[in-house]
Amino acid sequence: MEQFLQNYPNVPAQKRRSRWWVPVVIIGVVVLFFFVVFLAIVSSIGSLFQKEPVLVRNNSVLVINLNIPVNEYTGESLGSILSTEETFTFYDLLSAIKNASIDNKIKGIYLRCSNSLLGWAKRVEFVEALRKFKESGKFVYAYLELGNESDYYLALPADKIFLAREGALEMNGFGLSALFLKGLFDKIGIEYYVQQFEDFKSAGETFSRSKFSDSARLAYKDLLQQRLQIFLDGVEKYRGFKRENIIQIFKRGVYSPDSLLALGIVDSLLNDNQVKEFIRSVVLGKKVKIDSTKDKVNFVNVVDYINSQEYSSLGNVDKENAIAVVYASGPIVQRTQKSPFSMDLEITPDNFIKNLKKAREDKKVKAIIIRIDSPGGSVIASDEIWNEIVKTKAIKPVYASMSDVAASGGYYIAMACDTIIAHPATITGSIGVISMIPNFSGLINKLGVTIDTISTNPSAQDLNLFIPFSKRQKDKLTEVIKPIYDRFIEKVAKSRKKSFEEIHKVAKGRIWTGEKALEKGLVDVLGGLNDAINIASKRIGVVNPTIKRYPRPMDEFEVLLKILSKQKDEANVINNISAKNIINLFPIELRMQILQYLCLYQTTQTEHILAILPYLILIR
Repeated sequence: MEQFLQNYPNVPAQKRRSRWWVPVVIIGVVVLFFFVVFLAIVSSIGSLFQKEPVLVRNNSVLVINLNIPVNEYTGESLGSILSTEETFTFYDLLSAIKNASIDNKIKGIYLRCSNSLLGWAKRVEFVEALRKFKESGKFVYAYLELGNESDYYLALPADKIFLAREGALEMNGFGLSALFLKGLFDKIGIEYYVQQFEDFKSAGETFSRSKFSDSARLAYKDLLQQRLQIFLDGVEKYRGFKRENIIQIFKRGVYSPDSLLALGIVDSLLNDNQVKEFIRSVVLGKKVKIDSTKDKVNFVNVVDYINSQEYSSLGNVDKENAIAVVYASGPIVQRTQKSPFSMDLEITPDNFIKNLKKAREDKKVKAIIIRIDSPGGSVIASDEIWNEIVKTKAIKPVYASMSDVAASGGYYIAMACDTIIAHPATITGSIGVISMIPNFSGLINKLGVTIDTISTNPSAQDLNLFIPFSKRQKDKLTEVIKPIYDRFIEKVAKSRKKSFEEIHKVAKGRIWTGEKALEKGLVDVLGGLNDAINIASKRIGVVNPTIKRYPRPMDEFEVLLKILSKQKDEANVINNISAKNIINLFPIELRMQILQYLCLYQTTQTEHILAILPYLILIR
C-alpha cells in the first residue's frame, strides 16, 4: 500500500473509520442488564408483599379483630411490617362496616374484642357504627376471651355476647394509673426542675413527684366519671340492665365465666370454633356439624374486605369533588429523625405541612379535615403547624376532627381551623406549657466527679446541667416561659372570639372531655370522624365526596422502601428493631407508659418548653 501511494502521490489516503460507538454500546448493554436485573429483584420482593385479590363470596361474614392497634393511619414503622397481624386504620374500620351494611354478600359481623386497644372516642364511635349496621337487619355476634369493661363495651350492640369457657372478664369498675420516677431519680442523684403553667399542667409531675397532685387527681376523676357514665348508658341501652345493678356488680368485682353467665352479662360460654359454627348455622339456616366442610360460610377480615374487588364498587362516589383528611397523629416533635424509642406515629412540621400543601393544591379537594389524635409536644413545632393551617383556611374550608386525644399542642393546632369538631369522649384542652430541665449535680457528686467553670459573663453558666439551679436562674426561666403561655391563651381567645380572662379560667393546663369543652366554648360541635365528613360535605354541597387521605395509605413494600431509604446504615435498622423488641417484652400498659416517658425525655433534650398532655391516659 505504501509503494502504491509513493507511485501515485496525488491519490488521497483513506481515513481509518472510528469505532467510538462500540464501547458506548457495550456500556449501555451492561447498564441495561443491571437495570433489568434490579427491576426483577424489586418486582420479586414486591410480590412477597402483594396480596391476591380477594373475592367476597355469598354467605360471607366480616370478621373484626380489635386486639391490634387501630390507629388513625398506619405508620411507617418496621413493627407494622414485621407484625403477624394485618393492621388497618380507623377510617378503614368505619368504612368496612358501612359498606358491609349494603353488601348483599355480607350476612353479618363477627366481632372479636378481647384486649382491645381503641381509645374511648374511637370506642364510642365504633359502637355507634355497629348500631347503624344492625339497622340493615344483619347480625352482630361478639366473642371475648380475656378483657375488661372497655372490651365489653365494644360488644354491647351485639345480638349475642359469647365468652370463652376458660376465659375471664373483669367487671370491677374503671381506674387509671401512672408511673412516677422521682424516687428513682432521687436514688441516682438526678433532679428534674419543672415549671408548669398552671397548676393543672402536670406532665412534669411524672419526673418531679411521687404521686398525682390534687389538681391532676381532680381532672382525672372527672374523666373517669364520664367513662363510667358512658359505660352505664351503654349497658342500660343495649342489655337492659339497671344502673344500680351494674354498680353492685362492680363493688363485688366479678370475673368468672359462670358468674358472668348467671348475671346475664354474657349470653353463652363457647370457644372461638364453637362461635363460628353457631354463626354458620345462622347464615345457612340449619344445624351445622362441628367438622362440616361442605357448608361454606366465608369469614373475611377487614383488610381483605377493603382490598376486595367488590368493595370499591359499592356506593356512588363523586370523583370530581373530594374531601381531604390530613392526619396529625402522635406526639408533636421538632426532630425529623426517629430514635429507636420513638413512637411509631409522630407529627413533624415538615411531614405535616407537606401533606397539608398537597391537599391545599389539589383542585378536586374542596374542604380539608385535620384529623387530630395527639397529646401535643413541641411548642415550636405546634406553632409552625398552626401557621400553615391558618394560611390554608384562607383558601379552603378547614375542619378539626378530634379523635381520642387532641390536647395541649393538639389543641393548639386545632384552634387554627374554621370549625372544631370534638367527640364527646375526646380528651382536649390542657391549654398550658411546662418547662422540664434535668439537673445532674447530685449524680456527679455521688460519682465523685467535680466541675469547675470559666466564664466571660455572670450568666454564662445559667442552666448548666451540672450546677445546682439558683433562685435567680429559676426566676429567669419563668420570665421566658410565661409569655409563651400568655400567647397561647391569646391565640385561643382570638380563635374562640372570647376575652383573655374567659379563656384563662378554662386554661391552666386542665384537660376537658369533648362534652365539657363544648360547654366551656373550646369546641364548636360534638361528633366523630363520620360526622366531620358529613359536616364538610354539606359545606361544599356534595352528597358523597371522594375521601383523599394524607399521607396516602401505603402497602408494606412501599413502607419498607421508605424506611430503608431513611436509614443511614444497616445498623440503624437493626437497632430500631431490637429496641422495639425489648420494649415489647413488657405488658401493654407498662410498654405504652415507658415509650411515652422515653419520648418525653428525648424531647426535653432539645426543647425545654413543651405543650403536652399531663399523662398517658390508659383507662382500664
